[in-house]
Amino acid sequence: MFNNLRLWAKILVAMGASMGIIGTVLTWTNLANMGSLIREAERSALDAHLKAINNAIAAEGRMAETMSAVIASIPLVQEKFAAGDRGQLSDLFLPGFKTLVKDYGVEQFQFHTPPATSFFRVHKPEKFGDDMTSFRHTVLATNATHKPTRGLEGGVAGLGARGMVPVRHNGNHIGSVEFGMSFGQPFFDNFREQNGVEAGLHILDKKNFKTMAATFGKEPLLGIEVLQKAMGGEPQLDHCIIKGTTHAVYAAPVSDFSGKPIGVIEIAMDSSRYQGTLDASRFTAIVVSLLSILVGLGLAMLIARHLVNRINTVVAGVNRVAQGDLSADISLDGCDEIADLARATREMRGKLHDLAAEVRANAAKVHTAAQEIAGAVEGQAATSTEMSSSVTEITSTMEELSASSTQIADHSKSVVEIANQTLDGSRKGSEAMQTVLGRMNDIRIDNQHSLQEIVELGTKSKQISKVMEIINAVADQTKLIAFNAALEASSAGEAGKRFSVVAGEIRRLADSVTESTSEIESKISEIQDSINRLVITSEKGASGIAAGTAASANTADHLNEIVNAASHTTNAAQQISLSTQQQKTASNQVVVALREIVGASSHTAQSITRISQISKDMSGLSARLEELVRQFKLSDTD
Repeated sequence: MFNNLRLWAKILVAMGASMGIIGTVLTWTNLANMGSLIREAERSALDAHLKAINNAIAAEGRMAETMSAVIASIPLVQEKFAAGDRGQLSDLFLPGFKTLVKDYGVEQFQFHTPPATSFFRVHKPEKFGDDMTSFRHTVLATNATHKPTRGLEGGVAGLGARGMVPVRHNGNHIGSVEFGMSFGQPFFDNFREQNGVEAGLHILDKKNFKTMAATFGKEPLLGIEVLQKAMGGEPQLDHCIIKGTTHAVYAAPVSDFSGKPIGVIEIAMDSSRYQGTLDASRFTAIVVSLLSILVGLGLAMLIARHLVNRINTVVAGVNRVAQGDLSADISLDGCDEIADLARATREMRGKLHDLAAEVRANAAKVHTAAQEIAGAVEGQAATSTEMSSSVTEITSTMEELSASSTQIADHSKSVVEIANQTLDGSRKGSEAMQTVLGRMNDIRIDNQHSLQEIVELGTKSKQISKVMEIINAVADQTKLIAFNAALEASSAGEAGKRFSVVAGEIRRLADSVTESTSEIESKISEIQDSINRLVITSEKGASGIAAGTAASANTADHLNEIVNAASHTTNAAQQISLSTQQQKTASNQVVVALREIVGASSHTAQSITRISQISKDMSGLSARLEELVRQFKLSDTD
């Protein structure tokens, strides 16, 4: 299907597909990069919020430790704590505890005795003396190391940001004091107000996560598998819808005072601004890609039209050559491949033009030579016919002479009695022999002329052979040029297909010329063989004519002797009889020779007729060749 499209359509399809693919790949790559940048930006922003939460937790623990250190440094507190006086401690701290809870987010305030026994809970005075060794590891650590401890830890009241310091009295360690800051819903509500993001804490309870506090609801935003990955130390970033708005959700582990993960914090940030930026970038990229494709297609259309116009110029020239018009030149400016094709086509047209002109000229020469040969052969045929008629007449005369010789031989015994008649007959015979001698001389001259014309015919047939060799050479050159033209046309691809047809037609025409010239050469060879045989036969006829002439001369001499010796007829009767017998034999030989000449003349006439027919055929073939060559239109100068 693609091969049936026009060149401009192929260029547009190729350019459109290429630019579409490139635009799609670039757009997809840019959007992917933009998405990655946005995700990194979201991750960075959420990571900053996570650090803010961790800093807030650390600040709460620091504040709890600071307040614990202040309380532990009061001598009266040390004294009452060492004395186990809960009443005095209650009088000291219960009045101000409400202010700490209201204004500073304090949820717990208590004293512990080693290793981890509750001595006095300011936030819950009625409950004391319970052993917390199994779950209050911060208390155990402080009472064991006599050093401050702060961080997240669970307790009877739940998870909190705790800070505790050891209490000494008179240099002796007597226990520890602890403040627990709020780390529940108020902490996260306050964080949302300050940072504008949603946040929540999920504590791992066996295999499930339980929401301790959150600003977005009572259930985690992400799935349990995602939370488990975050719990394992790999922060997770995902997206979800909160109240109809797309949020980026970041999940990270939360560790207690010892660094052990105890849960996952989820931070959800409104990502509509980032999504809007991504959507705008996507729209811009698509619009730019479409505009680039349209501009590229426009430029491709201009280039395609330019190329098609140049190619059409070359195709028009090739079509003219294919139609036989070799007069118009094929010219195209430029240095590109199409201009190279035009120059090659122009050179090919020039070579075809020269070849057609040369073939036309040679065809005309061949036609003229064939007509001349036909005329010469017709003249030779007329001469041969005339010679055959003359030989026939001579044969008739010689047959009469033979009959006369027979009669003379029959009547030689009565020569004496009819001497006078013999003298008269001898005179008549002498006169007849003079006539025969004249006729024989004419035959000899005609035969020499015929032999000379036959030799000339053989010479002209050899000239025809040379002309045929020239035609064969021209035909071979035509086939070679047509073959080279076919190669050049095949290398030109689709554009050279029509010219390849023209080259094939020229090559077939050259093959036809070669076959015709081969047939003509064969026929000319046959003519030359016939001419050679005719020459041999004519030479034999000439020998016979010479013998007949000699015999006639001898007869004339004898007749003269008869005339001179008529008075001596009696004495010379036997000699006359012998002479007449010799005359009879010679006459018979002359008759036989003349009959052979008649047969040879007939054969010569047939051969000349055949030569004439061959000459006519050759003339017709040369005329056909000239007619075919004239189908090519050459320039006016040719």
